[in-house]
Amino acid sequence: MIFFKPKFEIVPLIAKNNSPFDNIDQICYSFKIINKSLFGAYNIEARTNYYYIIQGENGIINKIFSRIELKTDTINYIPGYIPFKKNYGHNCIQFFTYEDLPKKMQYSPTHIQFQITARHSLTGLNNIFTHEFVNKAAIREGKFKEGNFKEILQC
Repeated sequence: MIFFKPKFEIVPLIAKNNSPFDNIDQICYSFKIINKSLFGAYNIEARTNYYYIIQGENGIINKIFSRIELKTDTINYIPGYIPFKKNYGHNCIQFFTYEDLPKKMQYSPTHIQFQITARHSLTGLNNIFTHEFVNKAAIREGKFKEGNFKEILQC
């Protein structure tokens, strides 16, 4: 059954650039995901949160979450990955936010959690993918390279 669940990769970088939308002149931050499954996925839902860790009196660690608002947080469908096809990027999606992420992360215990939930187009099985950005070094100036690449190009 593991072969019939969606397979996504969350790029471990956050791109800081100008808004890609025509009528908005503002700095935005983008998260990129890549569908690595040979099949498409649908009902893709992204959630982004700040969280910080506090330790309780008994030594147990608690995470306190606060939501980060995304420009778009749901996508209906993402096509599957086509191996060995160089000029193909339909399986890659970016999610944008206008919140000042580095400002919030300047306080050392604050981290960012990015989570994707997706449903496999053939079987309907769900899968959840999570990446935690634990310091500001993950935020880089530039924009993501198009396609199945995990790098940020300088603007």
